[in-house]
Amino acid sequence: MHILHETDDAFQHTASAMEQLALGLGYAHCDVGKVWHWLEQELGRQTEHGCIPQVHDAQSYMPPFYSILAWTCWKKDPSIARVEDLFDALLQSHRYWYLHRDPQEMGLPCIHFAEEAVLPEFFQSDDASFQIQDPAFLGLLCRANECLIEMGEKLQRDLGDLIQWHELTVFGLNEDLWDDRAKSYCGFDLDSGQKLENPNLANYLPLWAGVPDQELAEEMCRNLIKRYFREEYWALPVQMPTKGSTGETISLLLNRVIYAGLLRYGFKENASYLRKSSLQMVGNYGFYNLYHALMHPYDNIGIGKGNSAVTAALVLDLAEGIAEKRSFEQNW
Repeated sequence: MHILHETDDAFQHTASAMEQLALGLGYAHCDVGKVWHWLEQELGRQTEHGCIPQVHDAQSYMPPFYSILAWTCWKKDPSIARVEDLFDALLQSHRYWYLHRDPQEMGLPCIHFAEEAVLPEFFQSDDASFQIQDPAFLGLLCRANECLIEMGEKLQRDLGDLIQWHELTVFGLNEDLWDDRAKSYCGFDLDSGQKLENPNLANYLPLWAGVPDQELAEEMCRNLIKRYFREEYWALPVQMPTKGSTGETISLLLNRVIYAGLLRYGFKENASYLRKSSLQMVGNYGFYNLYHALMHPYDNIGIGKGNSAVTAALVLDLAEGIAEKRSFEQNW
């Protein structure tokens, strides 16, 4: 895709960590060597504790998605030598979150800054930092754990600690962060001791990581379909729609992740619809980082500047077939 080829330094110019994840997912289809090289550079910035400071905000740290990109590249370029070179640093990056960000030792590491969140806009605070157990971040961590475990098994590494951490996170999400009334996961603020009442699409991200069992996942998916799949929307909005609301926006990255989660639990028709409508939306209006959710046949629903390399990467990933599709389909 020419937008990607024209922006060779896109990794360095993206505004957020999650945009870098999106770029990596797309580049893995057309230039896997670029992603391996970027992973090597990023892990080379790792501190002695295992964390990786964000380039644009050194007080916050990169979310643990590197193992997801390494796994994705490995599926495209099955040279185990590349994985072996990076494995210890990847494991150290997971260790940081469990040893330094899990004050209750419950397997639920906290984010401290908005920049560490999957949706930073939901965590803007006047305080310097906070301690929030965020289900979207924890779902991302669980998916990264799964990827690192699979690669570690191939390398015959000792995975005892990693498997224990992963199982604790899955248990903690289902035991402590599941909201039966909302039929989704909800965040928790350790500083205030309060549950976060901000229903949004990111709270369904643990579906991607296989966190709920099949029964719970079916409850989640039915609720997701009821609340977010609307005829008047191109794809799933970030904000949960309410009566009379018109300001919802669409994140293609979240739609890609939810698409994978729906596939994982056998909701094939809904997943197919979401993929098709997402690609059609971009085809109609161009490559933007965000879109207005409501369909406007004569208006441009794109938000901000066009020709977004991040969105081009996600379109390539969806069009070419996401890396986890085959393994997820084997579940049913």
